[in-house]
Amino acid sequence: MPTKKRRKSVLRKPAAKKNAASKALSRKKTAAAPPKAAARRDYKALFHRKLTENHLFYEAGRIIASETEPFELIKKIISVINKEVPFEDAAVYTVKKDMTGLDPFYYSGPSFRKAVLDTVYYDNGAPGNIASTGESIFLQDAALYEGFLQYPEERQKPGSYLGIALKNESRVIGVMGFSHSEPRAFRVDDLDTIRTLSPLISAGFEKAELFRKTLELSRVDELTGLLNYRVLMEKLTEEVRRKIRTGRAFSFIMIDIDDFKRVNDRYGHLEGSRLIAQMGPLLRTACRTDSTDICFRYGGEEFSILLAETTMEEAAAVAERIRHAVEEYPFSVKLSHPEEKITISLGISSMTGDKLKSIVELINEADIALYNSKAAGKNVVMCYSEGCGMPAAGDAERRGLP
Repeated sequence: MPTKKRRKSVLRKPAAKKNAASKALSRKKTAAAPPKAAARRDYKALFHRKLTENHLFYEAGRIIASETEPFELIKKIISVINKEVPFEDAAVYTVKKDMTGLDPFYYSGPSFRKAVLDTVYYDNGAPGNIASTGESIFLQDAALYEGFLQYPEERQKPGSYLGIALKNESRVIGVMGFSHSEPRAFRVDDLDTIRTLSPLISAGFEKAELFRKTLELSRVDELTGLLNYRVLMEKLTEEVRRKIRTGRAFSFIMIDIDDFKRVNDRYGHLEGSRLIAQMGPLLRTACRTDSTDICFRYGGEEFSILLAETTMEEAAAVAERIRHAVEEYPFSVKLSHPEEKITISLGISSMTGDKLKSIVELINEADIALYNSKAAGKNVVMCYSEGCGMPAAGDAERRGLP
């Protein structure tokens, strides 16, 4: 019996120790409860941020899939980024064709209200450094950075800045930068978000640029750089509609190089092509292409000009200036053969007053005036008048009318 009592007492002691240990463990678990609650709150914030990032990527992808104009694409993507990253100013530079520096492409924000942006060269300022290294820049205090951040004339000032390189598979194609007037306005997560988004932006921008160039090639004559016949028809349709809506006059000029066949026959088709190619920039310079005049290559050695909000008399003055400019221009064929003369004949039609014409009628009238210029001796400006007809065949043959 005494032995049994001792065994019971031995068994009770471990039981008492276990209860004490259990209580201590319970107290530790209670003390550890608040960190677990905090961890749950952190996971909730992380989940919300990832959800926001996913939405940002979705919106950027949707814009890239639907937008084909490069400037509008960048503008919309930056607007979407601003919902996630709290920047005040944004600037995008693109690498020049000769890869010697960066050209300003897009900028917005209070810092650019009085700024004049110009070319940024490699290793110059934040954009130049990003372009030359391909690495991002993240600054919590921009005042500590030596050199400008967004544009060459920017003075040193406090604030925050982050910038990334836009790259394709082989090289940097541009730089995108964001800034804020307050220091420490950006988080590292903001840089990570934009850096992760940059390949998508780069691919979308290159796609839009390729589409723009393809569309431009389909609308521009390759030899002269002037708009082609298809665009001429579009612009004439627009002007006729504007005339109906506003009553404003417009005029149309047809131009033909005199004796172009002679140039081809004497000096070869290569010299003839050079002559046509040189007519493109010459016409753009002689016309008011910065305001109302649009130049086209009509076909062959024929060109045309659409003059918005221009009367017949005003168009005649423009045509005379063009005629004189061509007569005096040092074409390559004239440099090789000083005795050679290059001139043009011009015919003008107009849509004024209450009388409306079809596009076919307008072009035909300018064409009739052009052929009368040929019949009058070439190197002449003629305006179409009511009842004017094509010159007689005999006169045409005597004048060398083709």
